[in-house]
Amino acid sequence: MKPFITTFLSLRRRPAPVRYAGAALLVCLAFGVRIALDDVLDGYPVVHFFPALVLGTLWFGVGPGLVAVVLSTTLALPFFAPADDGIPWTQQLATLPDRLSALPPKGWAGPALFVVTSLVVVSIIAALHDALDTLAAGEQQQAMLLREIYHRIRNDLQSVSSLLMVAESRAGAKEAGELAKAGERVRVLGLVYSSLQRLQREPFVPARAFLGQLVENLAAAHVAGRPITFTVEVEDLKLPQRAAVTLGLAANELLTNALKYAFPAGRPGTVAVRLGTEGQRWVLRVEDDGVGLPPPAANGESPATTAGPAEDSGTNGNHHPRPARTGLGHLLLEQLARQCGGQLGQVSDGGVKAWMAVPATPEATAL
Repeated sequence: MKPFITTFLSLRRRPAPVRYAGAALLVCLAFGVRIALDDVLDGYPVVHFFPALVLGTLWFGVGPGLVAVVLSTTLALPFFAPADDGIPWTQQLATLPDRLSALPPKGWAGPALFVVTSLVVVSIIAALHDALDTLAAGEQQQAMLLREIYHRIRNDLQSVSSLLMVAESRAGAKEAGELAKAGERVRVLGLVYSSLQRLQREPFVPARAFLGQLVENLAAAHVAGRPITFTVEVEDLKLPQRAAVTLGLAANELLTNALKYAFPAGRPGTVAVRLGTEGQRWVLRVEDDGVGLPPPAANGESPATTAGPAEDSGTNGNHHPRPARTGLGHLLLEQLARQCGGQLGQVSDGGVKAWMAVPATPEATAL
């Protein structure tokens, strides 16, 4: 429906000669159809003109629509005062003034009703045009405001990231590491708002481009000179802003963990990032073929598990609960899963396969 409405708006902005000629052409086509179907439409002198009037006014504007009313009324007059059957059209047109003058007053009720009805139709369509123009202007204003909001938010996030970098350069080793992680999280939020700004009016983030850019940024920051490769498999989804922030931050944390712990001492390896729809959920998976998780504690106690049930990630490997950690990254992942009603888990089998599942939004998955 929206492209059809957009067609109306674009045709009404064509040059005036084109619009008036288009409306006249539609009326002439309707008249030709009436001549061709004279036997079928006998007794219906004007019904064939209404589609031409409606389309002419919708497509070309109110002015051409009024011209179509005048032209339709003129071409309909021979059908209100029909001549005898078998008389050629040239003779019918020549005798038309005499036939019209012989019409009783009641005979003019048909043409008058046609004119009034046509003018009402044109007026309704004119009101529709005004409503469409108002809607288009409102959408343009909304898009402008959204661009401004996203631009300001992105600039603010860049300022925060710069401040964190300055603080990192002046902090000790431990504090500098935490500040660097915080800066990465702020940059993930910046990616979300950059995507929203490019989309302008759409409140959704293209998952494939968003996660692909995120992986590229992390690879540039952490993989320089290391024999680590990435594979990215993302469905062509458009995620709501909240889901994009959640999955983007989760991907940042899980990828950072993989790059930090999976490949010690220059070990080569591969990190796979996948995002897809599984049932009623969007599932983000970050899998590496590194050294895996440490075995359970020697005293036999089971380390603490992550938020949500530890679900099998499609392998037959041994399940290892996530070690108890109090780091900001671990707490952030748990909080993200809890806030969105999602689940978080991991399994160790020739590496670490971590995942986060969030509820899918039906209107977003249909895009």
